[in-house]
Amino acid sequence: MKKKRTVPMGTCLMLVFLAVVTTANICVFGMTEFYNNKLGSLQAKTEDYKRLEELVGVVDKHYVGEYEFEDAMDGILAGYMAGVGDKWSGYYTQEEYEALLEMNENSYVGIGVTISTEEANGYAVTAVTNDSPAQQAGIKPLDVIIEVDGVSTDTFANYSELVAVVRGEEGTVVNIGVRRGTEILHFDITRAALFNPGVEVEMLGEIGYVYIAGFDKNVDVEFAEKVNGLINDGAKALVFDVRLNGGGYVDVMSNMLDLLLPEGTIITMSDNKGQTTEYRSAEGQIDMPMVVLTNEYSISAAEFFAAVLQEYGVATVVGDKTTGKGYAQTLIPLTEGAVNLSTLKYYTPKGVSLANVGITPDIEISLSEEALYNFYTLAPEEDAQLMKAVELLKDELGIVDEPVNDIPAEGEEITGDEDQPADE
Repeated sequence: MKKKRTVPMGTCLMLVFLAVVTTANICVFGMTEFYNNKLGSLQAKTEDYKRLEELVGVVDKHYVGEYEFEDAMDGILAGYMAGVGDKWSGYYTQEEYEALLEMNENSYVGIGVTISTEEANGYAVTAVTNDSPAQQAGIKPLDVIIEVDGVSTDTFANYSELVAVVRGEEGTVVNIGVRRGTEILHFDITRAALFNPGVEVEMLGEIGYVYIAGFDKNVDVEFAEKVNGLINDGAKALVFDVRLNGGGYVDVMSNMLDLLLPEGTIITMSDNKGQTTEYRSAEGQIDMPMVVLTNEYSISAAEFFAAVLQEYGVATVVGDKTTGKGYAQTLIPLTEGAVNLSTLKYYTPKGVSLANVGITPDIEISLSEEALYNFYTLAPEEDAQLMKAVELLKDELGIVDEPVNDIPAEGEEITGDEDQPADE
């Protein structure tokens, strides 16, 4: 029989004491490391802020002019966002933020242009609202704004500042200088209260034409009503036009695609922590031949709309290669103003990012530069891309030599450049 070994009480207490001390030392070491890292990060931040404090001190001590500190602070914040290096992100002052919210409701005071891309020495107009002051004055897509009230756009810190000076009180006049090709033109434009229609439709024989200006709030409701209206009017095929469309809200786009897709994934989005969100379509869809028209000014939700329909094989894409945007932005209010920040990457149902790639149409065909300048006043027969879409759908429907709203019959000449395009 073996003896049971016992440990003296004093030894037990000593072992417990050593264990406690060891555990405490480990905790203290861990906490010290944690706080040292935090302290180092804080000290680095403090040094960075000292640089700003130093600059403010130098300006206040030596600057011979006068300036408003709030204006300088807005410039600092805008410059910080520019330094992030993401052309889709930006800072808005409080006034700009309020104006943006107003425009996102599809109503605002302005001249009626969409400015989506920055060009050399100016900002390109990518859309002009129908019957807007800008259109009535003669502003056209692809015009590059180079001056506002005699002030060069080179002096503006960013796109947001340009928007702020172009807008103003209803009934006031702003002079816009543009570069059109090699010409420099100036237009006096009276600002007005505007409403942007999201969807415009037309029957081209048995084909329903749907122009989508943007994916702003409530456009999905308008889209459903108007598409169903075309079907009730006898449309047997549909053309969706997202050319010169600057994008909009993901949920609005998803609701619109839900009408056109079978059950499945529409879009997957991931944040900087790797967490994902998925939008899906439900059962039931509009099942008829479809074509989507795109060009290089189809941006964000616009190009994604086309990409998803292309991936599912429910629509043929016709036109030019799109911009190539792969980030979604969140408008985040600050104490004053707001930041529009890229917070999500998004992917097609097959897991493809459009960033810096865009989508390539199934059939590539371009408008002439003249036709693109006159985009909003083109008759259907003057629009080579639309004509190609109509031709494809007529073939699929078995319609032979049937005129469509004055569309020329086979053999008649139409205008428009059908050369293959070169490749945001």
